[in-house]
Amino acid sequence: MAAANEDEILEGFLCPICKADLKSASQLTSHFESLHQEEQDVLKSLKDIFGKAKKIILNNDENDLKETFDRALKFNYQEQAYYSQEQVIGVSRSSTDYFKAVRSARLERYATETNKLLIRLDKLVCNMPSEPNLRKQYEQEVVPWLDGSSVKLCPNCAKTFNITRRKHHCRLCGSILCHDCSLFLDLNIARAIVDPSAAISAEVQDQESLEKNGLRLCEHCYNLVELRKQIQDSRNAKTVVMTAYEQMRSLMEQAKPAVAMYEKMCQSLFDGETTYNLSDVNAMRGRIGKLAEGIDLLSKQIAAHPSTPGTREARLHAAIRQAAAHYIKEDLLSLRKLPTEAQIEEVRRQRYERAEKQIQMERQRMEAEEISNETAGASSAAMVDHDDDDPLLEQMNIIRGYIKEARRELRFEEVAILEANLKELKKEYQFLKLSNRS
Repeated sequence: MAAANEDEILEGFLCPICKADLKSASQLTSHFESLHQEEQDVLKSLKDIFGKAKKIILNNDENDLKETFDRALKFNYQEQAYYSQEQVIGVSRSSTDYFKAVRSARLERYATETNKLLIRLDKLVCNMPSEPNLRKQYEQEVVPWLDGSSVKLCPNCAKTFNITRRKHHCRLCGSILCHDCSLFLDLNIARAIVDPSAAISAEVQDQESLEKNGLRLCEHCYNLVELRKQIQDSRNAKTVVMTAYEQMRSLMEQAKPAVAMYEKMCQSLFDGETTYNLSDVNAMRGRIGKLAEGIDLLSKQIAAHPSTPGTREARLHAAIRQAAAHYIKEDLLSLRKLPTEAQIEEVRRQRYERAEKQIQMERQRMEAEEISNETAGASSAAMVDHDDDDPLLEQMNIIRGYIKEARRELRFEEVAILEANLKELKKEYQFLKLSNRS
């Protein structure tokens, strides 16, 4: 660097004689040798200056490189010593703070914004009026709307607002948008988002009814709410094993009363009752057999589900299969053996004979009481038997029709109730008939 005068400062590879800028050291040396040969002493001193400067620069670079290399080597030795030392059991390091710092940059802003929208959504769907004008006023009270007097274009599509393209507001953030840029959220889905335990209606609304009854949202708010719904659905989604296990438990719950009903029907046949017949009991046994097949099939599907051998999941699948097989063997396949037709007829014949004897004894008792009663003869003579017009017979025929229909649909609990009513009517009819004959 050299100074041409007191006010100007020149920089670069300048010739000390003519002050020309030669851009590089080689050009400066050749320029000085060709044009300023008489000043050889100056040239020698110039070469010495360049040599010393070069040596200093190279030494500094080597020192910096050596220092950097030594520092890296020292760090490497420390790192190897840390990982090679024996780890003490029970000692741990927490990376929670580091994890939060990394996560917050991407998720915290969206999580906070989504939570604000969910709080507003909860306030909107709670106690929302059904009348349109009151509903609009209620929505403005929950979420203040932006003043759109100075807004001339839709912020989303940049189209001009006019008579046909009116201004609308997002119900969650209050921003302004046009109808074409609006998205509508079903109120049933909105209630399910803020309250996951609420049941969602299976009714599918068309676009017109959705625009009329749904919540108008901007694209940003709609995407955030939809993302929260997808997260809820993924958390509540059932695995294949869980679905199969629930179906298997449902079949077991159906089999329990079916087995109890089968035992009741078998006992009725062994007692000689006419409430059920052999075909009814066989139908119930077939129903139990189908339930056993379904339970067995579902338990095999659970056991065959892919899992790593020896893991807790594999042991759980095997335990479910073993429990299902034990239940089928002990509760569904060990049913009482049915009696034969001959055995049923014999028991019913004996039961009929006992009933006839009881009726005969009751008839004799009533005849004895009638003879002892002096006024009973006149009143009994006036009685006339009208079996064809007896309302009890009509009612019994109606009940028989109900019993036939219930048997056809395997509603054996209803059959038992109807048969009990029919027995009571038969007893009453027999009693009236005996009284008339006496």
